[in-house]
Amino acid sequence: GEQAPHDPLASKGQGCGAGLSAMCRRCLPWRGLAADSGLSTGGRHRCTKVAVKVVHPQVRRAVEIDLRVLHMVAAVCDSLGLDGLGVSLMLRQFADFLESQTDLRHEACNLRSFREKVGGGGADGLVVVPEVYDDWVARDILVMSFEEGEPLSELLGGSSAAAMGSEKKEIWRVIVDLFWAMVFKHRIVHGDMHPGNVFWRRANAARGVQIVLLDCGLVIDLSGQAGEDLSMMVKAFLTKKEEEVAALLITLSERVGGRPEDVVDPDGFISGIAQLIREGMGVGFKLSKLNAGALMGRSLLLGRRHRVRFDAR
Repeated sequence: GEQAPHDPLASKGQGCGAGLSAMCRRCLPWRGLAADSGLSTGGRHRCTKVAVKVVHPQVRRAVEIDLRVLHMVAAVCDSLGLDGLGVSLMLRQFADFLESQTDLRHEACNLRSFREKVGGGGADGLVVVPEVYDDWVARDILVMSFEEGEPLSELLGGSSAAAMGSEKKEIWRVIVDLFWAMVFKHRIVHGDMHPGNVFWRRANAARGVQIVLLDCGLVIDLSGQAGEDLSMMVKAFLTKKEEEVAALLITLSERVGGRPEDVVDPDGFISGIAQLIREGMGVGFKLSKLNAGALMGRSLLLGRRHRVRFDAR
């Protein structure tokens, strides 16, 4: 008779740690995950490299405590009449964000959406998104295809050889095209595209390149009004004066409960934001010359000082 597959988690326990083995048994029903990270269906094994992402039980307990504290503080802010400052709204938005970030089913959904809209890659695709194995997805565990590649940071900070230079240009072209396609075509944006979450690899003998998108836990959904508002802001930024862009921010604050009559010194807010835009334009918005963190911090301070709510979407 056919030999039954052995329990892979027992054989993997030494390499991954007994805690991970026990966690996998609690969170996932046994479905035949092969010991060499292969997948099996119908008693037959198909060897496939996979990547496994887990949420540690200690992290889960800590997050649950944090969520209770955030909601409690938000309720206190409401009772003190601080809702006009947007404090309780901010706390509840952060609580929702934190809860979604620790539920790997959300990331699995995001990966499927990106793979469908951006493309599964393959030999000719420019963008690759890992494939999710739905039978091995739970709140605390996500199993996906293992994608080969090198961190983008190694290419961007690597050698200055001519070949590497051409690959850098190609990678930048792909990333820029991908970003605009995410914003204006697919209306779904990867919210954490730092070089550590983007891999690159040579696609074929012709030295074409591919990028691999990883860690899709943070995704910005721009469908509906949020996308329309962003398009309005981008169009205003490209075609209107700095003061008009700043005034539009006050108008859009109404989307998240802001009221024009609550704004303190709107002219001061408009002139302050316009100055920040001019500073960015003065250096061509080059990241090497622009302190983006400081610029963002100053804009948030202006919003708080003048009681203008920014749309967190």
